[in-house]
Amino acid sequence: MGYYPDSFLEEIRNRIDLLEVIGRHVTLKKAGVNWQGLCPFHNEKTPSFSVHPDKGIFKCFGCGAGGDAFGFVMKIKGVEFPEAIEELAGEAGLPLPETRREDPRQKKEKAEREQLLALVAAARDAFQEQLQAPNGRSARDYLQKRGLQPETIERFGLGFAPPGWRFLLDRFGGGEAAVNSLIRAGLAIRKESGGKPYDRFRERIIFPINDLRGRCVGFGGRALGSGEPKYLNSPETPLYHKGEILYGLDLAQESIRRENRAVVVEGYMDLIALADRGITNVAATLGTAFTLRHMQLLWRRSGRLVFCFDGDNAGRQAAWRALEQVLDGLQADRHAHFLFLPQGEDPDDVVSREGAEGFKARLDRATPLMEFLYRYLKKDLNLEGAEGQAALVHRAGPLLAKVADPLLKTLFAEELGKRLGLSGEHVVNALGQVRRKPPPTVSTPIRRRELPMGRPVPEKALPGPMGRDYEKVLLAQLLRFPNFAVEYEEDLGGLVLKNRQFSAILSELLELGYQMEQPLTAWPLERFSQPVLADLAQGILRSEELHLGRAEEEFIGCLRTILKTQLKAQKQQLREDNRLGRVDDDEFLSRNNALCKEERRINDPKSWPVL
Repeated sequence: MGYYPDSFLEEIRNRIDLLEVIGRHVTLKKAGVNWQGLCPFHNEKTPSFSVHPDKGIFKCFGCGAGGDAFGFVMKIKGVEFPEAIEELAGEAGLPLPETRREDPRQKKEKAEREQLLALVAAARDAFQEQLQAPNGRSARDYLQKRGLQPETIERFGLGFAPPGWRFLLDRFGGGEAAVNSLIRAGLAIRKESGGKPYDRFRERIIFPINDLRGRCVGFGGRALGSGEPKYLNSPETPLYHKGEILYGLDLAQESIRRENRAVVVEGYMDLIALADRGITNVAATLGTAFTLRHMQLLWRRSGRLVFCFDGDNAGRQAAWRALEQVLDGLQADRHAHFLFLPQGEDPDDVVSREGAEGFKARLDRATPLMEFLYRYLKKDLNLEGAEGQAALVHRAGPLLAKVADPLLKTLFAEELGKRLGLSGEHVVNALGQVRRKPPPTVSTPIRRRELPMGRPVPEKALPGPMGRDYEKVLLAQLLRFPNFAVEYEEDLGGLVLKNRQFSAILSELLELGYQMEQPLTAWPLERFSQPVLADLAQGILRSEELHLGRAEEEFIGCLRTILKTQLKAQKQQLREDNRLGRVDDDEFLSRNNALCKEERRINDPKSWPVL
């Protein structure tokens, strides 16, 4: 039998969700810190099968079966170890090693990962020393001003990156190899144009970021004074992937399980301020939207999530993106609520004024998921008329279709009907029709549509989407429907359009959307920095015949097509860089995994609200 390196098996264990793997075959219910169900390997009426997600193992006290994820797949599917590895590696998005034997290169990669972990830990210790040193006075004053207790500062391992460009480089960067290690760990930067390397974190309060095992894998830094950006995180590294880590979760796990409630906030200081006052069941996102992986991590530890956001438009948009992710994992015993704070206030402000009990009372009164969904979807609709009610049901359809539990989905539909004064049966039927629509693409034939002036166009006069400029169609729909800029902000922000003028228009639109405090109904093109681009945008709107009846479907079709083309080019370039030695094998594997993961997201209809 072939042999896979231990480092590869450990990477699979770190990436997969044991509860998800076993939950496909066993109905599991929470029992304390573990999960129980009827053993799939022998007949029983009383559950004796237990899953320990923290330890990564399962055990049946009836028949004695036990092991890790690999052992479960082997036993449940009757396959050998290599086949179990291949299946779980596919789920984890990891390509199989070229050879199954741990050759010297693989041993070297494992040693390099361990070296990076040691280096990041040493940097953490150095930052902590600086916080207590004479030049850490300004940082200590800031933390004292925020009212943090010394025990809290120590618990979260806060530190200080002193001013200057070479603190870590002078301390750990002896020789080119050491400098390269600092760069790979995200601690130092060397510009692509060359030049001397320099420290990434300078004159900042440092927040160590730990994985679930409590190992430091990266850092966040808050600028003191007027430094920009205000918050700075480690980049993606072999150790740190921001979409897979929640800040503070390693310390909050026990409290989350004990209280059966996880509170999600947006920043380090939000979390630390709450913990300082005894609210310890809190995790924070790290400068990114709430991801599917974040959701999985929390559902494994609690059946109740409360998302705590600012009450402004940006906070509500962040909450909406979180709601879209949470819908995928909802079950009868899982609940999600949303707490919106007063405008201009953060959790630190509220807990300082109202105390821990006051903040917990707000958590208890948080808005249920269905209430938030209803409030959000009814914006700009007149629900006194049949048209507005029908529009709201159609808006809700693709979202409620994400809910896997059929009973819960039906109950949500009936609740929606009750709010609208409609029979639950009518709403359930209507949602079923929305759900059964075939997945649309940019080439889906459209029988009729309305031009911008509202005139119907005969079917024979409709040019098919095939052969049209995807970039131009995408911009035209975005110009017609400004809300797309908010709903698809992350994907649009990562687009690189081939047409430079189109790319410039997209940048202008995204910047305008970011500046607006209220949702836009029309773009203020007069605010474009270049009038010529505003004129070009008007020309695109006039020249493109839009499928307004299925605008969002066509928009998504164009967006996915461009993203796929872009990803394909990135993967080809990465392979070429690896072949020419510009990118080493370790970095190639890490970046290729990230591209493959993004490709799966783009191809998955569940990632898009109307597919």
